[in-house]
Amino acid sequence: MNKPLVSVTIPTYNSGKTLGKCLESVMNQTYGNIEVIVVDSFSTDKTVEIAEEFGARVIQTRWKLLGARYLGFKESKGDFILLLDSDQILTSKQVINNAVALMEENDMLIFGEHTYNVKNWLQKLFEADRKLVHKLSNIHLDPLEGVLLARFYRREILEKAFEKIPKKLFPSVIAHDHAIIYYEAYKVSQNVGILPDAVWHIEPNSLLELLKKNFRYGKSAYEIVKTGYYKDLLSKKVRFRKGAIKDWKLGIQTYILSGLKGVGYYLGYFLAKLDF
Repeated sequence: MNKPLVSVTIPTYNSGKTLGKCLESVMNQTYGNIEVIVVDSFSTDKTVEIAEEFGARVIQTRWKLLGARYLGFKESKGDFILLLDSDQILTSKQVINNAVALMEENDMLIFGEHTYNVKNWLQKLFEADRKLVHKLSNIHLDPLEGVLLARFYRREILEKAFEKIPKKLFPSVIAHDHAIIYYEAYKVSQNVGILPDAVWHIEPNSLLELLKKNFRYGKSAYEIVKTGYYKDLLSKKVRFRKGAIKDWKLGIQTYILSGLKGVGYYLGYFLAKLDF
């Protein structure tokens, strides 16, 4: 057990449909020194039961996503921290092995993503969007200009990032939680690597699902705006993908996806603004 400890932290809320696949992919890793911490916001489905079946440590909190990630970090012991989502699946048994090896030269890693089990037109749009972003990774590594986000961190880098985030945001922030963390980490170090093809992301099956998800993000974004924090970051996260015009086939698809997301997002944002 001379290998560095890797802590995998996963925030959940009614994540029973996807958590099993996520945890199975973590438990199947060949890397021999992993701890798994699920930070649950009092789910009413079988999320906690599933987490315990896989041997994960479960912490419960009323805080939303940003605070859940912080609590997961505070409870972790790892030299490296993987911020995983409950709707993500590691693509192979070697992902964490490969990530640890790359950390000899990096302070944090982007995990290359694909859309899981692509079947319908909406999921095809998500996959096209991911292909475009990774194709233009030289642009999208920058947290203000792009949309790529680090998931695998050296402990000391993540700790410094969390120290910079205003504590008043932890209980309520859902939208852009991961972007805020990466934004602060990038100020500490720009030594960011990419591990290609590391994660499958389970995306919405229907337009209604997509609208509901982004409606929730829009409401949360307004709550951040009211605090006055991260105005520069938020203003860059709601625009079309930078560089999309360079590949018109993928670009058209990413514009369509951004437009669909925007409908739910801005509806949630402006209803929150009107206190509706």
